[in-house]
Amino acid sequence: MWAFMTTGTARFLKDITDSHPTIDFYFMKRAASTLVYYEDKRKKGVFVSGRSFSILSKYGVLKKEGFVVMNNIPIMEDGSAVFEDQVKKKLPLIENTEGLNAIRLLKQAKKNHYMVLTQWKTERHYTTWQKSERFNQMDFVNVARLPAYFAERPYSASYYMMKEE
Repeated sequence: MWAFMTTGTARFLKDITDSHPTIDFYFMKRAASTLVYYEDKRKKGVFVSGRSFSILSKYGVLKKEGFVVMNNIPIMEDGSAVFEDQVKKKLPLIENTEGLNAIRLLKQAKKNHYMVLTQWKTERHYTTWQKSERFNQMDFVNVARLPAYFAERPYSASYYMMKEE
């Protein structure tokens, strides 16, 4: 399975997605930025620019509403196998967490950049989980062998799901 995402204005993204009615797109909003995400069996995406990911692990079903957190983790090439193994072992620890809709472990095509995408029913469910003991056990950054270059540091971004109009 593959995942694809791109950013742009809501209007521009809606024009792109309208020309692909058979694909189930997920629109997300963060401040002035809009992101659209979808999953497909085909390796080639419909976006001219954007990011492509292989889906390494998957739990739950994405919904058209909720709160999304994307933990972006660039790692050194020689640490990929260990990182993937450790994260896949840790993800089941949160699968039954209250308010969690879905989890995706994604690896960006042609890069050693990973993303742990979680979707929650509400932001409150996510912040409650952050205060739990399980959250401390899920520190993916300490599992990774990070690049030496400062600009390639882990970061997270959060989004609210948008209703399509």
